[in-house]
Amino acid sequence: MAEHPTLVVIRGNSAAGKSSVARELQLAMGRGTANIGQDHFRRVVLREHDVPGGDNIELIASTARHCLAIDYHVILEGIFFSGHYGPMLRSLVAQHRGPAHVFYLDVTLEESLRRHSGRALALEVPASRVRGWYVPTDTLGIDGEVVVDADVSMDAVLRVMRDHVGDVPPRHAPDPARFL
Repeated sequence: MAEHPTLVVIRGNSAAGKSSVARELQLAMGRGTANIGQDHFRRVVLREHDVPGGDNIELIASTARHCLAIDYHVILEGIFFSGHYGPMLRSLVAQHRGPAHVFYLDVTLEESLRRHSGRALALEVPASRVRGWYVPTDTLGIDGEVVVDADVSMDAVLRVMRDHVGDVPPRHAPDPARFL
């Protein structure tokens, strides 16, 4: 087993495919991989708007640090607008002693709007809001950050990520009584 767990950050605009890719990557990385979604913490747990200094920012960071400390691989996924989340993400990556991979899923505004229109969230969030959230190529500027063309298939995006992350050993032995 590798000495330290792997940290993967997946960012991009709304409807770039982040959640879908994170779910698939979590399955590929095996048991002992935590999938920490920004939307779940911000929208469900705290019911908070995405604002500078929002409470969700430190909650996400604390959860990631905790999961890494208890020997889980961690996937962080979300829009993670660099203006609000950049300092936290840069710090998390810099402090992590194990392998860290940062991906930005680059999707055009047109593709983002097309995908959004087919989601249940479109009933709650109008296209005008998605258009207002859109920030072209909002990278973090971290060494090794990979910009992935997300206008392609999810399989192609996942292949790029798997090539960069490589094979990671599961962090926990299979235990059907403990893990799904």
